[in-house]
Amino acid sequence: MQIRSFAALLFSTLSLAACAERQQSAQLSLEPEDKIFTNGRIYTANENRAFAWGMIVRGDEIIQVLGEDLLGMVIDENSYDVIDLEGRLVLPGLHDAHIHPISAMPVEVCSLENTPSTLAEIAAYASDCTSRPGMTEGEWRVVLAWNFAAGNQPGDEYQTIREALDAVSTEEPVILRGSDGHHYAVNSAALARAKNADGETVGFTKETLATDFADLAPYIGVDETGEPNGRLTEDYALSAIGAGNLLESGLAKARKAPELLMDVTLPRGITSFLDAAARPDTLDIYDSLLASDGFHARAHLALYFDPGDYADESGNVNYDALLAEAQAIRAKYQSEPLIEADFLKLFADGVMEGDPLSDPPTLPNAAFSRNYLQPIYEWDEETQWVRVAGYVDTQSQLCADTRAQIAVGATPDAASFKAAHGYHPLQCLDAGGVLQHPENVIMDYVRKGDEAGFTFHIHAIGDRAIEKSLDAIEAAREANGDDNKHIITHLQLVRPEDHERFDANDIYASFTFAWASRDTQYDATVIPFVDRVDGPNGMYDPQGYYYRNAYPAASLKAANATIIAGSDAPVDTKDPRPFANIEGAVSRAIFGLPPLNEAEAISIFDAVDAYTINAARALKQEHIAGSLEPGKKADFIILDQDIFDLAETGRTSEISDTKVLETWFAGEKVYSSEE
Repeated sequence: MQIRSFAALLFSTLSLAACAERQQSAQLSLEPEDKIFTNGRIYTANENRAFAWGMIVRGDEIIQVLGEDLLGMVIDENSYDVIDLEGRLVLPGLHDAHIHPISAMPVEVCSLENTPSTLAEIAAYASDCTSRPGMTEGEWRVVLAWNFAAGNQPGDEYQTIREALDAVSTEEPVILRGSDGHHYAVNSAALARAKNADGETVGFTKETLATDFADLAPYIGVDETGEPNGRLTEDYALSAIGAGNLLESGLAKARKAPELLMDVTLPRGITSFLDAAARPDTLDIYDSLLASDGFHARAHLALYFDPGDYADESGNVNYDALLAEAQAIRAKYQSEPLIEADFLKLFADGVMEGDPLSDPPTLPNAAFSRNYLQPIYEWDEETQWVRVAGYVDTQSQLCADTRAQIAVGATPDAASFKAAHGYHPLQCLDAGGVLQHPENVIMDYVRKGDEAGFTFHIHAIGDRAIEKSLDAIEAAREANGDDNKHIITHLQLVRPEDHERFDANDIYASFTFAWASRDTQYDATVIPFVDRVDGPNGMYDPQGYYYRNAYPAASLKAANATIIAGSDAPVDTKDPRPFANIEGAVSRAIFGLPPLNEAEAISIFDAVDAYTINAARALKQEHIAGSLEPGKKADFIILDQDIFDLAETGRTSEISDTKVLETWFAGEKVYSSEE
């Protein structure tokens, strides 16, 4: 942007109301330190969704936004800094309403970068990278950003991820952390470390999964013999193998370079965010940035406490102890203008992905309104991926008899059963996923946390988890009043009958829009468990339950829900990629494939508002941020292209290419693409 010093500019006759009727003019006296931005296309995100031509910033605040038809200039004897925006689009600073910024920090770690890789490629990379100095976490060899849903093709050397990681080390434990924070893979040395409830090291085996770890068995992938294949879902199993401390791998390196947190947000135009699962042991990174005046964002922390950690042997949760810890952290930041610890994170369920490479296929664990289907997968040599050859009839007499045998510990021999019937005997079992906590715990935690003045940020993937989250919020509002406005995030599968409940209970609907699109390898791990895909429309049947109800942004908007956006970085990618998410919101397609239910696309204005004023409301700071209006903080970004024009001229596929040229926070330029 060009900066010029004028002999003087006095802006006069500025109408203070944008209405057609002429109103009394007001004269605005400028000060020498004022910054005057001109010749731009400034989206204000105000209630009229108006655009402006210019803007005046004094200190950290906007004192006036100027419509082109309202601007008059006369020469004065003072001088001011005038920044020529050169016609660029200006947006309010973006609000990422779901991000894990500490995990996304670009510290040096072993990372597969979510790249689909064969088992052989994974083994080679993990062996090389974790052998380098400084790349282990204690005794563990750790690799991050493993793409659990694509790649992982077996070959002549390795048939399972366990075998591939055994090639990395047979003595040291090896772990891959999935790019979503819910999937993991380990080697035999790690599996052998599992301790049962009595503290005895018995390992994860076919036998112990039926006895010591029967409650964890649904989260542990197995091969056709029933032995663990190395895949783990959710972090329940991590504690058993002593890997719970690896949930924040790279934390020691992040502590040494806290300024890297700003490299996550500022180049992407993010000036406000919700840390969606802030662990108390990571908050010192924020403290270091605050102490050095290096924190350029308005952050809200969704403090993560697992209610199960506060439960006695009978399952009774000590909510007073949990909330006392949360309240102490909230009080610590009470006088800090840039950070508020006023949210709590709750996981209502897990994930919608199953594992077609396990035998039997591991079912999704997200809480679903009915039992998941049991697809029969086979390997497709042409595509080098799985395809669905058919489905198990779980209502057949054969499956009824098989379930009876399993119930008494007489599971049929897998190889013989599969040779005779074409599928694994355990595929006769029915399961509809699980809630992360007992329903009464979800209800009580939300009610008590709400009563203590915390806002909940609830992870809910499956339609039953979303229903129960809505139930919990409704009950909390009935008990405590309706002052608090909570957030439900992800919303991968929402029942139509629940749409109106969002508006009725002032609940924000939070989406990561890049996922509301087709991805054929990923979709093969989800849709076949929800709908039959062996018909003429395959996975993308317009009448399918998943296709109709996945990420229903437009339907929720039509039901008057307030839509907000978040990246969930580093899930899928460390890049928060706001413009890829905006592209996904308006097109439902970001991978060059046909859209996923285009009827659920929202407008470019709705998508931008989801990242600005709506998210600011969700973070309870719309009085100071989220729109460019007089009296608000001067948080804004300058872009290299006009995303409104792209959307309006049918070039939505170019939105994701948008670059941030400058990020301004509190009236100061804190990022420039040229510096």
